Amino acid sequence: MFQRFFRYMNPKVDPDVQHHMDRYSMRNIRYVSIAVTVVEALLLLYVFLANLKSMGRNEIISLVCISFCVVMCIVASKLSAWILRKKEIGHKAFVAMRVFFFIVFTAWAIDVDFRHYRHDSQMLTFFTVSLMMICFVHFRPWIGGLLIGGAHLVLYLAIAGYDGAANLEPLNFLVLAVVSMLANAVLFHNQIYLFTRQDALYDRNRALKEENRTDALTGIWNRLALERDAQKMDGRPMTAYMIDINYFKEINDQYGHIAGDELLRETTERLQKIFPGAYYYRYGGDEFLVLTHKPACDNYGDSTYDFTDSKFGVHASLSIGSAQAGPASYDELFDLISNADKALYVVKRRTHSVEFGGHDRRAS
Repeated sequence: MFQRFFRYMNPKVDPDVQHHMDRYSMRNIRYVSIAVTVVEALLLLYVFLANLKSMGRNEIISLVCISFCVVMCIVASKLSAWILRKKEIGHKAFVAMRVFFFIVFTAWAIDVDFRHYRHDSQMLTFFTVSLMMICFVHFRPWIGGLLIGGAHLVLYLAIAGYDGAANLEPLNFLVLAVVSMLANAVLFHNQIYLFTRQDALYDRNRALKEENRTDALTGIWNRLALERDAQKMDGRPMTAYMIDINYFKEINDQYGHIAGDELLRETTERLQKIFPGAYYYRYGGDEFLVLTHKPACDNYGDSTYDFTDSKFGVHASLSIGSAQAGPASYDELFDLISNADKALYVVKRRTHSVEFGGHDRRAS
């Protein structure tokens, strides 16, 4: 029983989920700080104008108190924005910021409501701040229990020291403190559940996208992946190779589609060997695209490649067209690919010619 309680008060959280929860709370702090700054600034202006002709001690204290809240809200919004920009900041910095935010504004609320109590006014500020903390700033249950319980205890002791808490019902105050601590714990666990589900959904969507960008037969990238990669061009020198299996239709007709599929897989393996470290795409049908940043002198230099399929013993040959450029944009990459495709057509026209022992199906 004790172990279950301990695990509930200090649950294990996946680091990625914890990171999302930290940033979520920090964004909440920033937005709440900005909203409270606007509200309190308007209240400050109202109090100042309303008491301009009869400014007394109480009015000055109110102005100072509201001004303090405005200043601290500005500080909190700036600090939270700074932390959100720093990607290398760890979990402890987020926790420290949340604790700072809680202590500063809870202490301010305790001071305000203690003065309200002394003047027989309603104590709403402390409870409003507590509700705001529970809803928007999420602490681990044991940390939240210490902070929330401590804040309620400080306010109660201050009132009890003033008049023995004569106008405060201790049981109601205790129930409010306990409910607040429980609410923080429940919301923290809900955040774990929601962000865990969100991360799982994100990972699944990412896996599906990768599956959609992968050619199911050969296991290399497809045209959809090329569209993605084309957005990342940075102007570095690149060589594009357009590769086509010669007479692939005849091979399919003679040996069957199972042999044709195996030939496509073997071609992929061959390309990975003759163009190591490159990017490989099945461009369509029996056409492949290889992109590499290696210097031209380090790449395969011939315009043909002959091999025999290891499983079915099918003799095959590849025609290879290449082009070089330094594409810096989507359009420039596809211009490079177009030039490589034109070079491939020249090679195929030669290798399919009668002089080379072939028959040009395109010409026929």
